[in-house]
Amino acid sequence: MKGVFTVLILVLFLSGCIENKPQKAIPGSDQIPPIDKSLAVKPPMGWNSWDCLGWGATEAEVRAAADYMARNLKHLGYEYIVIDMLWYGDAEASDFEAFVHEKIPVKPNYTVDEFGRLLPDPVKFPSSSGGKGFKPLADYIHSLGLKLGLHILRGIPWQAADKNMPVKGTSVGAASIAQPDKGCVWYDGFYGVDMSKPGAQEYYTSQFELFAQWGVDFVKADDIVNIPELEGISKASRSVGRKIVLSVVPDNIPFSILRENAHMARTGADFWDVWQMVKVGFPVAASAVNEAEQGFWPDLDMLPVGKLGLKISYKGPDPRISNFNHQELLSLLTLWYIARMPLMIGGYLPETDDATLELLTNEEALEVNRNSINPRQIKFKNAIIIWTSDIPGSKDKYLAFFNQWESREPVNIKAAFSDLGLDSLGEYSVHDLWEKKDLGVFKNEFSAPVKAHGAGLYRISIK
Repeated sequence: MKGVFTVLILVLFLSGCIENKPQKAIPGSDQIPPIDKSLAVKPPMGWNSWDCLGWGATEAEVRAAADYMARNLKHLGYEYIVIDMLWYGDAEASDFEAFVHEKIPVKPNYTVDEFGRLLPDPVKFPSSSGGKGFKPLADYIHSLGLKLGLHILRGIPWQAADKNMPVKGTSVGAASIAQPDKGCVWYDGFYGVDMSKPGAQEYYTSQFELFAQWGVDFVKADDIVNIPELEGISKASRSVGRKIVLSVVPDNIPFSILRENAHMARTGADFWDVWQMVKVGFPVAASAVNEAEQGFWPDLDMLPVGKLGLKISYKGPDPRISNFNHQELLSLLTLWYIARMPLMIGGYLPETDDATLELLTNEEALEVNRNSINPRQIKFKNAIIIWTSDIPGSKDKYLAFFNQWESREPVNIKAAFSDLGLDSLGEYSVHDLWEKKDLGVFKNEFSAPVKAHGAGLYRISIK
């Protein structure tokens, strides 16, 4: 994952279901439909395998996660089951502990077809054997009313270039488009693609043609460090006759470019269950929300909640319930909700603890993420942070309090109604969304005690 070494240093230092109708390209070889913003009118919701299973997710584990989502989360809008990195790699290529200790081979073992296109590893995903790819798994996930997502790394597999495999639908070989010195800097095995060369766009499009044939609904494209390959991946996703949500992990690419080529864009490095990362996330979120629009969502990363580290950590497997305490979970989720970040659960769903599930399924709190508008930070002073957002068709407001102090006693946080855009002379009723209870009627301002590292989330209504 992008930023994996940055996160390692930090850690050591700190020790929804829409019918998928085909979208046809406009006739003409260079005419591709613009990105379909209707695929992500609201921030996408689902599960990603990285935080719990790392590079070792198996078909059985993915099916179990899908079953759990269908039973417990689908009714709330969670819909994507995303298999993260190295679904195409064998056991050696998928050894994250070896990667941490820089023992992964420079040329890992991938499963590819005769055109150098990635295929599922048949050991980890047995139903893919016999050339079936992910279609059997996608069919199963679709039968549950859910959608399948896959992770890819920018570039072309080393085998395709070293063996000069033909690029499907062209007369060129992969060696002519590959850039061995411009692959991912934190993981070997993929070469960059020179988008100025004949066959480059065709390679990316051919990979997405496979995704479309399998029934993939969501693609997370990692290590997006240059605009030509971003645009090539985006064009490929839009030209294969299937509606595919595109999430990218970019590096130094302007939001103006990202907005035209993706539905989601990561805002930084991998996010783990470390309190300092939550604190760092606040200024990032405060800036990023200004770039969001219907159909395009800045993304702070997956939610590191529930059962993590079954196959991944920076010291080998470290199975654990998230290191966040209850107050820190409230802060994490409240920030993701009020800032309208995509909601991708990182924990292994079948082993979700009851306390985490209760928070994830709080419909009153979740409503802030699904249906508010204009989220904004209105105060950040002395470790006290206040956010608000508007409610379409209503004069009511959402309000979020955050306490980053280390104090033993709760801090009383106060917000003037005028700071929320309300009449300072009016009377307003306040409802606590996490506790699901009314707190009374208030004039001029509202205040509430918030515990250390904790948060409060409220609806302010005209009396």
